Amino acid sequence: RPGAPGRRGRDGSPGPAPARRPRLPRVEALGLVLGGPDGGRVAGRTWVRHEVAGAGAFRVSSDGFWQVHAAAAPTLVRLVREAAALRPHDTVLDLYAGAGLLSLALAGDLGPDGSVVAVESDPSGVADLRRNAHDEPRLRVVAARVEHALDDVPTHVDVVVLDPPRAGAGAAVLDRLAALGPRRVVVVSCDPAALGRDTALLAERGYRLGGLRALDAFPMTHHVECVATYDLIS
Repeated sequence: RPGAPGRRGRDGSPGPAPARRPRLPRVEALGLVLGGPDGGRVAGRTWVRHEVAGAGAFRVSSDGFWQVHAAAAPTLVRLVREAAALRPHDTVLDLYAGAGLLSLALAGDLGPDGSVVAVESDPSGVADLRRNAHDEPRLRVVAARVEHALDDVPTHVDVVVLDPPRAGAGAAVLDRLAALGPRRVVVVSCDPAALGRDTALLAERGYRLGGLRALDAFPMTHHVECVATYDLIS
């Protein structure tokens, strides 16, 4: 065939170099759904392992949440850690914690007397979070909806980090959050409109927007990931 190794043209000149095949990503997990449309079971490994610089290794179930952009997880870890600016003795809340990406990164910035309370309600996310946090003594997992969990958290909180769903956190959550009086709130948002609404709600509750970073985490779409930092106005 044209371009095959060792082939030459009719005049004896070297033929074109063989086309390179693109290097495909390694397949880490493959699950097969067996059964009809009304039910079945999954065969094969149903989770993947992600290693994130600055945070550690994470086991994430096939139906769990993880960032789709390959660079998003380490970038968010770096930006959230910078925004949180934790002190060794801080008490931190990580709301909508998922598999614990931010929880574990923040726990690593604390001293032995610091603590992180990670809140997640999705059963699959809670299972992943517990597995990933099992050897981190500074991290406590609360399996509950955020609006309910905020009634059962430490009365003194220094920093709150939240990565709410696309609709945003909303007044019910931000009312309870502001009542705790953290000095800093860091919001990770995948919807600028929802972030704008939450920013207005936080401003009404005494918090000033001090920093905003926008990330192109969803290339060739209109979606933008944001990391916003709010400080309590003294």
